[in-house]
Amino acid sequence: MTKDKSADDPLIAAAKTAFQTPFGAKLLLAPEDDADKGQAIIVNGAETPPSVKSAKNRKTPADCTWRGSQETLLRVLDGERALESAYVAGRIKISGDMGVMARLKLGAPK
Repeated sequence: MTKDKSADDPLIAAAKTAFQTPFGAKLLLAPEDDADKGQAIIVNGAETPPSVKSAKNRKTPADCTWRGSQETLLRVLDGERALESAYVAGRIKISGDMGVMARLKLGAPK
């Protein structure tokens, strides 16, 4: 029996903690350095609670996409860096439906 590698993915673990409230859209988190560290994940905010899984075999497009280093994405999800700060500083690029951003409620910062 093969082990599910997604269970060990720090981005999936952080997203499961950060996204507790539905937001009515699909969000793709795509580390720019995913060849070295992790893989893109999809957060389905239309479900309660939002589901988080690998985007490797994703068939439907995301409504919104975040691109940045895995380190920055993890810091935002863990509450160590504000999403707005990372975006303004150019550490995260956001594309797609910006209305999704208004509906997001990340877990409480540490």
